[in-house]
Amino acid sequence: MTKILTPEEVRALATLSIFVDKRKRYVYVDRFTKQGYQIAQKDLNFLRNFSMRFLIALFVYIVGFSLLNIDWWVAALTAIGGLAVSELFYRLYFLKKLPEVTVKAEDAKSVSWLHIQISEDKDKLRKKLISFGLLTVISFVFIIIAGYEGEYLFTMAAFQAYLFFYTGVLIYGLYKKK
Repeated sequence: MTKILTPEEVRALATLSIFVDKRKRYVYVDRFTKQGYQIAQKDLNFLRNFSMRFLIALFVYIVGFSLLNIDWWVAALTAIGGLAVSELFYRLYFLKKLPEVTVKAEDAKSVSWLHIQISEDKDKLRKKLISFGLLTVISFVFIIIAGYEGEYLFTMAAFQAYLFFYTGVLIYGLYKKK
């Protein structure tokens, strides 16, 4: 049984693709297959760590490319390979041991990125939008000023694409809020 969660705790779980069903169970929704899995409270730490896999892959890429002076494509392949191995472990080992749960469409939507932003407090959403908007503009200006060439241009373009995507999600969430 779970305790009664605050709206902030519900949003924090939703960022991990988890919601609490009517029976007070934690249910994880696989965003790709839309399949639900019952999660024990002890597995929440694993999911929190697993959700950082993209950040870890980015760290591997940056350390390999920038600090160890490995070619950008070798560093990128290493990061992508690490992502692939972690995803296989996650799907073939971790999810297989969890009991499956039928998930309704509205429950699956409740853990989407857009729904999380829409359910966010309006002032907090504005602050996040301003922060990411400024970060997007500043990084774009740095790209132009620095005149990156070759490998660095690929790295900065990938970072810029992420910033544009997330800022767009925030703008959409703020627009839907009105």
